[in-house]
Amino acid sequence: MKILSQITPAETLLIKNSNSLQLKDLMKFTFMDLLLKKVIEIKEINKRPHPLDTIVVKYTYVIAGKNFKKYKPKNHELIYLSPFGKNISLQILFKHFIQIAHDYANSNWKYKKLTRSNQEINKYFKQAFWPNLFRINKLTKNGIILKNEISSYLNGIDEDIDNLLNNDTAKALKLLLSIGGNIFLLKNLDFQLLKHIDKELINQQKLLDGDNYDTDSDWWLYMDFFEDDNMFDSYFDSFDDTIDSFDSEFDTSDCSSCDSGCDGCD
Repeated sequence: MKILSQITPAETLLIKNSNSLQLKDLMKFTFMDLLLKKVIEIKEINKRPHPLDTIVVKYTYVIAGKNFKKYKPKNHELIYLSPFGKNISLQILFKHFIQIAHDYANSNWKYKKLTRSNQEINKYFKQAFWPNLFRINKLTKNGIILKNEISSYLNGIDEDIDNLLNNDTAKALKLLLSIGGNIFLLKNLDFQLLKHIDKELINQQKLLDGDNYDTDSDWWLYMDFFEDDNMFDSYFDSFDDTIDSFDSEFDTSDCSSCDSGCDGCD
């Protein structure tokens, strides 16, 4: 399905189930997708919190990846990539990196608007006044058709992927490579099994697939990181109160002009 090679997991989620999505889910899958593309990378450093400490602690940093310079980001990906625009050599502590991105995203609704503004999916959402006023994403007729097609296609992969990985690895890899970061939306994909697949076979399949990103033989390097939901959720959950406050109705009191700089103006 061609469109799944062109859209990110956040865009796919927005089409499939936009109005019940949480901000942290959209942010989480966007982060994972950028890691997979090596637009950003994870760097772990062992060091003492203080020179006099005897205990060494592992710190996780986010850095610009090997594909950062040649990658053309989508609007919703800028929450993670903008810090490196000024200084590509930055090393940002993971927790701080998520906080920066969360502040940039601003709110659940604003981040959804940012995500649906990408040209690949914008045409599938209604741009009417009332849905926007009440913060509802409504699909067009073609959007509903696309939603059903995507759901059916991904469900089909989900049903077959375990069998394919065990019995027809080349076909399984072809399918997975064709949907890019949308692999993270599959419920039955065994990432541990992927880690044990011959890396050369993965590279050969990527060449046949015409992949645009230089992910080389360590394509699955971050699989353990991807599966560590506790790490992600511990950081994202700490922002729940902030997210809820951003998601409240716009404060329109005494706001008569967007020049005033109030939060009620987009």
